[in-house]
Parts: sequence; C-alpha cells; structure tokens
Amino acid sequence: MTENAVQSNETILAMRNIQAGYGDMTVLEDVNMEVKRGHIATIIGANGAGKSTLLKTIFGLVKPTRGSIVHQGEDIAGKGTLDVLRRGITFIPGGRANFPAMSVQENLEMGAYLRNDKDQIRAEIDQLCQRFPLLQEKRNTAVGNLSGGQQQMVEMAIAMMLKPDIMLIDEPTIGLAPLIVNEIFQVIQEINADGTTILLVEQNAKRALEVSDHGFVLELGRIRYSGAAEEIASFEEVYRAYLSER
Repeated sequence: MTENAVQSNETILAMRNIQAGYGDMTVLEDVNMEVKRGHIATIIGANGAGKSTLLKTIFGLVKPTRGSIVHQGEDIAGKGTLDVLRRGITFIPGGRANFPAMSVQENLEMGAYLRNDKDQIRAEIDQLCQRFPLLQEKRNTAVGNLSGGQQQMVEMAIAMMLKPDIMLIDEPTIGLAPLIVNEIFQVIQEINADGTTILLVEQNAKRALEVSDHGFVLELGRIRYSGAAEEIASFEEVYRAYLSER
C-alpha cells in the first residue's frame, strides 16, 4: 500500500454482472467488482482465468455481452477505446506496447496524442524525466534498444501523459529479474501516490498484494474472493494456490 496515496471510500469503477468473451467462448461470467478511488487493486488468478480479458473489457477492447461497467457514474460498457481514454482510463497491456523505433522522448510525446496543450506537454515530459532518471538518461535512445524492464517503465510513463485517474496494468513484471521487479513496483506505488488509481493484473501475486489495498481472486471467469489485500493473502486456499513457493 502506498501511504501517500489520496484514498477514499468512493467507488471510481464498478463492474456489475459482466459477461464477456471471444465469439462463442465466454471468458467472464457474472463478474462483480468495485475499485475505490486512490487504491491499488490487484487481480490474481491462474493462467486462463480471464484476468487480461477483464482489463480489456474495461478498456473497450472486448465488448461485454451483458452487464455494466460504471466509471464515475456513467456506464461505459461497450464504449470504444478512444472514449475510454478520454474519460481518463489508460491501459498498459502485457508484452510490449510502445514504438520501438522511436526515442523515449518521441514515445512520451505520442502518449499525449489526445492533448493539444503543447507547452504543458513539454513541461510534463521534462518533469517525468527529472523524476525518473532512466527516462532522462535514455531520452534520445530508441525504445527498442532498451531492456524489458526499461521499456516497461517507459510504457508507464507514456500512460501517465494522459493524466489518467485509473491506470490498468497487465502483468508488468513478467520475465523480469527480481531487482527490476522491485523497481517496477516502486514506480507503480509512486504513480499511485500522485493520485492515480491502479488496477493491476500480476503473476507475482505475493509482491502485488504487498503493495495493494484491495485484492480480487478470479477463478474460471468469476470473482472468487474480494477484500483487503492483507485479508486475501491470509486465506489458506489463496496462499496455497498463488502465494506459496512451489
């Protein structure tokens, strides 16, 4: 949990009876969940449980066949990704999602493509580079020449350029060395401390719950458990399935 985050009991995002999938294949079935403003919330579950599909459904990449997704009082279920972005919801998908032939500077500029306040954009890029030394050091380097962890940091900075109130992050540490994993979680906590609500899907369940306020366990397309992150981590069944080293 990030101590400096601006938290409240206000529900900023709620999914109600969501069903979604691909063609005739249903992946999510009657998903109900709430995310509070200023929190870091983590979704854990086995491979194939529907975690990435859930984030894609919120972001408009997958259209739900039933249910509602309420963001600040408005149902956004079925809206396109540009509409969702304009509402202040950004998405960092699993794998790489950047412009590898372009520099870090150019990638950050692309992150602000829905904005037209050029002077402010330049100032915010300077601020990001001052805050995260890696960005300054690699500012003119093609992103494709960076390591996986460095590219992940750039992608989070790209998402910050739209000043989101919710950031959806899918598997940010997969395949990264332990030291880099710690750095990624530190960046996530810093973004949250600035007031951005985080909804995170993460295979490193133990580490993710340690920095989270709330946890969800998704099993076979349904929310099996929901509660305070510490409480979720204390459930014996959750510990055996997702937290113990095997």
